[in-house]
Amino acid sequence: MPKQNKPQKPAPNPEQALYQALSLCRKAGQLTMGFDAVEEACVKGKAWLVLTASDASPKTVQRMKNAVGDLVDVLPMPLTQDQLAAVCHRAVAVYAVTDRNLAKLCFDRLTDCGIIMNEEELSE
Repeated sequence: MPKQNKPQKPAPNPEQALYQALSLCRKAGQLTMGFDAVEEACVKGKAWLVLTASDASPKTVQRMKNAVGDLVDVLPMPLTQDQLAAVCHRAVAVYAVTDRNLAKLCFDRLTDCGIIMNEEELSE
């Protein structure tokens, strides 16, 4: 009897995929949240990637970049604090991913969202 092809689920949009990646980080215990906790994780060398919510204040983002920008990449997300509240159960503007592989996953999802440009695109 031939195999029947199961209908494929539609691929989630890039923002939903990023949200799912952050949720996975949280469930794995590899997501640090809040300015002070993220800064401490970066200084101790535990953070691989720092992410900021799209509605984080410019002052907060600049302070984070000044504090840890030379240690870890600080990247904006297309998600707001309200959208991310379901992940962490409160509104948080700054996140750090403390696992290398999960950080790569989040980085790839940010690339899919168009936040990160490829080096080839930047050189033109």
